[in-house]
Amino acid sequence: MSKHRKSWSSSQKLEIINYANQHGIPKAVREYSVSTTSIYEWQNRYEKEGETGLHRSRKSSGVTVELRELRRENQQLKELVAEKELALRIKDALLKKSK
Repeated sequence: MSKHRKSWSSSQKLEIINYANQHGIPKAVREYSVSTTSIYEWQNRYEKEGETGLHRSRKSSGVTVELRELRRENQQLKELVAEKELALRIKDALLKKSK
């Protein structure tokens, strides 16, 4: 098995999807040497988003990576604030009981 992954243009993906619809996925897999998973993913994206869904590559763009990092950092900050809030509530409750 080759370590190099084939990249498909959107027009090639559309051609493979049409071939698979006409002749079946197993035949398309043999004809184009593409995985069944890829064909199903392309079909789903094509049904949901049309041809624009086929333009996307599997690799994350820099913006998506940055967005994912910002979301993770945001979640960490929310957890930190929640912990601090809980600590303050406990202190307030203890102060009220001691008075």
